[in-house]
Amino acid sequence: MYQFDEVVERRGTLSKKWDPQTLEEMFGNQEALPLWVADMDFRVPPEVINHLKQAVEHGIYGYSMGEQANQAFASWVERRHHWTIKSEWIVNTPGVVVGLNNAIQVFTQPGDQVLIQQPVYPPFYHSIINNGRQVANNPLIRQGDQYQIDFEHFETLAKDPLTRLFILCSPHNPLGRIYTPDELKRMFDICFKYDVQVIVDEIHNDIIMPGYEFTTIGQLGEAYYQRIITCMAPSKSFNIAGLQWSAMVIPDEGIRQKFSRHLEQMGIRLCNPLSFVGVEAAYQYGDSWLDTLIVYLNDNYHYMKERLAQSLPSLEVLELQATYLSILDFSNYLLDEATLEDLIYRKAGVALNAGIWFGEAGEGLMRINLACPRATLEEALNRLIEALTPFENKA
Repeated sequence: MYQFDEVVERRGTLSKKWDPQTLEEMFGNQEALPLWVADMDFRVPPEVINHLKQAVEHGIYGYSMGEQANQAFASWVERRHHWTIKSEWIVNTPGVVVGLNNAIQVFTQPGDQVLIQQPVYPPFYHSIINNGRQVANNPLIRQGDQYQIDFEHFETLAKDPLTRLFILCSPHNPLGRIYTPDELKRMFDICFKYDVQVIVDEIHNDIIMPGYEFTTIGQLGEAYYQRIITCMAPSKSFNIAGLQWSAMVIPDEGIRQKFSRHLEQMGIRLCNPLSFVGVEAAYQYGDSWLDTLIVYLNDNYHYMKERLAQSLPSLEVLELQATYLSILDFSNYLLDEATLEDLIYRKAGVALNAGIWFGEAGEGLMRINLACPRATLEEALNRLIEALTPFENKA
C-alpha cells in the first residue's frame, strides 16, 4: 500500500540532506551517500499530499487559524499516547528548537546553567550557548549496548543554584533509548526538589520499535505533567519538518502565560495555512502509514545489524528502541576521529553524523539514518564494508 522501497530523487529539490554543496562543506565529499540529518527519504502519507494539493489549488493563502490542527494533535496524543490534553494547554511554535530557545530565555538568566545529557541532539547545546547560558552536562554512561544515567552526578548538577533548567530528550536522540517510568520520575523528582524547570523534547515519541513501550510525560500523572513543558511535533513522525509546526504542551497556567507572553514579545506567530492543513491531515489520517513505516524501519535496522555482524564483526551496533537513528560504534578499530571521518566520508563515501557532534562522549560513534529505501541502505552498507574490511584484522 505504501511504497517505502521507492527511491525518490531528492537532488535538486532544495533538500539540505542531499545538497551537493552542503555535503561538500560538511563531509568533504559532494558525492557522499547521505544518511545523516533526521529527515526521511519517503514520501509523506498520501492524505497529507492530497490535502495540501487542495489547499494550494484553492489559490488563496491568507491569514489562517490553527485550531483544527491543534484538535487533531490532541486527538492523536489521546489515541496513541493515552494522554488527554486540553486545548488551552497547547502553545504552538514553528519547530521544537524555536520553543527550546525561547524557553531558555524565559526560565533562565544570562550566566545560569542548563542541564543536558550528552551525547545529545546538538541544538540543545547550541541553544544554551547562543543565549549566553552555561552547559551543565550530565554525561550518559555506556553499559553494554546502551547508555545509563549517572543519577548521583545528575543531582549534584541539579542542586547547584545556577542550574535553573533541565532539557531532556525522550526518546533519546542519537542513542535511540527509551527511559523507564522510574528513571523519568527519579530525574524529575530531583529537579522538583531543587526548583529546576523541566522541558522534555518528545519529537521522536511516535517512532517506537516493536517490542518496546514508550512512556510520555502525560502517562506519569498530573503530579508530573502539570510542572513540565512537553514538546511534540509531527515532523519526524510524518516527514514534514519543513512545515515548521510544533506543540508545546504546558498544563500549568502560570508557566504557560509566562512562555506565551515572551512569544508575543518576540513576534513569534504561526500563520502558515499549508502548515495547518498538512499537520491536521497527518494527525487525522496518518495511523496506518506510521504503523507500516515502523515495521519497515525495524526491518532496516535488523538487516543492517545482520549484515554488519557478518562482514564487520568489530563494528558494534547499539540497541535501537526508538527513532530511526541508529548508533554505530567504531571504537574497536582504534582510529582517531580525523582518520575515522576521512575513512567514512571520503573513502567509503557515506555521510553519517559523527558522534562528537553530539558531545565529547560521542567520540568513536556515528549516527546512521535508517529512514531510507532498502536499496539506499544496502548501498551504504556495501560502501562501509568495503572501506572497513582492511581494518578488521587490525581491530
